[in-house]
Amino acid sequence: MININTLEVVGMASVLKALRLPFGKNCRSKVDSHYSWEDECKSEGFWLNYNAQCEINDKDLALLSTLVKRGDEHSKVIRGLIVYAEIDAPVYWWCEMETYRAGHERLSSQSTMHIDARGLNGDELVTLKSEIPMGKVLKKIDFFSYQCLRNIVKQRTNHRLPEWATFIDWVKSLPFAKELILIGLDYED
Repeated sequence: MININTLEVVGMASVLKALRLPFGKNCRSKVDSHYSWEDECKSEGFWLNYNAQCEINDKDLALLSTLVKRGDEHSKVIRGLIVYAEIDAPVYWWCEMETYRAGHERLSSQSTMHIDARGLNGDELVTLKSEIPMGKVLKKIDFFSYQCLRNIVKQRTNHRLPEWATFIDWVKSLPFAKELILIGLDYED
């Protein structure tokens, strides 16, 4: 059992700005991005106001797709396209997900120390931790680059664990997945 909730997809404005930089050229897309700190209310602190609007030019999207098909060394710019997700999955699946370290980080996770082992110490704690079932579902918030997601799709398509099929279906639902993750793979639908 796995459940994935997309929290946000960020970085397209930066990816487009960086796309043609190696050639000394500007992106062809219309990118309007800005942020500001606002002191909304002294008692509530500061707020970050970020706004990015992109009208993606077909030629920029085509160049991104071409670079993705050529391999990681050419498509490094999509490392900047980041997906934040809340994932409920069993421990055994999380163990396999740890394979993907480049372009994948954890923001936070449910803690077995604070949830299952509250008040335990020493041998009692060790015993409880060693008896946590592999099927126990844990909620974690992770983020992935599009480049990392492409590697996961390449390596986990047709995997025997059904959780990977669900994960890949989620990847397919992301913005521009067909052009920036799935392109050139046997898994294009």
